Amino acid sequence: MSKLLVVDKSIFHALYHCDDKLCAFVKNYNVVLPDALAVECLISEKQKGPDDKDPEKLLRSFQGAIKAGAKMGCSSSKLFQIEKDTLCPAKSVVDESTTKLFRNGIPNTNAGFIKQGAERCRKAFEPTINLLLKIAEKLYENLCKEPELAKELSKQQGDITDRYKIWIQVTDASMKSIFEKEFSEQISSRADASWFTWQITRLCFAYILDWMFKKNLPGSSEKKSISNDLYDIEYVAYLSRADGLLTNDKKQELLAKAAFPEKKVFVVDTRVNESRKVQDVFDDIVNLIPKSYKIGWYGRVRRKIIATLSSVLYSFAKTNKGVRSLFRLLWN
Repeated sequence: MSKLLVVDKSIFHALYHCDDKLCAFVKNYNVVLPDALAVECLISEKQKGPDDKDPEKLLRSFQGAIKAGAKMGCSSSKLFQIEKDTLCPAKSVVDESTTKLFRNGIPNTNAGFIKQGAERCRKAFEPTINLLLKIAEKLYENLCKEPELAKELSKQQGDITDRYKIWIQVTDASMKSIFEKEFSEQISSRADASWFTWQITRLCFAYILDWMFKKNLPGSSEKKSISNDLYDIEYVAYLSRADGLLTNDKKQELLAKAAFPEKKVFVVDTRVNESRKVQDVFDDIVNLIPKSYKIGWYGRVRRKIIATLSSVLYSFAKTNKGVRSLFRLLWN
């Protein structure tokens, strides 16, 4: 079976203006597009110019990529719910049912709907961010009391690579006690590094701790909020279930290498200008990603048959009330 590749927003944004390139890539490679990317498409603010991020266009391109063969990823909250209900680690980050819905449905790109959806996303995410920040602040205060750690960090003020490694190490050492304090006994007694919830939590703490460290440096101009940055953690957390990450985000690259040194991180220059076209970005991606991530002819034929059957079933269910309940059962 082909290896699974996570594609982040920097790659998606570079290719989405040329849907044929984006679709050509996901058609031939085993790609998962994280739920965080769908959310960020939804909450993007319309701009003018070459970097236009119109949420309507982004959502259409996102669905186009899913229709072409990319898989939709589960949200972190859904994966947590799965692990909470089963008390077992989630097996995959791929959301098969939502992938089918995207492939057969038509997304609502009405401006009012997008605005409401964006607001719902922000409100749903806000409590989680506040909780993480609160816990991380206590953890940071305790860590600052460790003289050896403080001494080591003072040497790494300009080296984010080594700092991430340090934060991952200290977070890993604290994870068991964090879970015991913040989660039910039923969950904390079973959760370990095999859980997706465990992985995304350690990544969030490592990222927040580094932000706090930079914010407390003399003369720091570090931004006051990192709410939007925490969406990006999901891309890296997917590596706990995927084989590689394709990105042009330096922080993601370094965090991924620190947290998952055994996984592959593929970095591509996504700049598009007069001398560098989208085709150049596309060619660089194709040249960089190994064949082990490609889908063979059998996989492509199988994918096409499944997509066709799903579409037929979906249309049939929409026009036949008597089979809707059966269809929902089969769908899920």
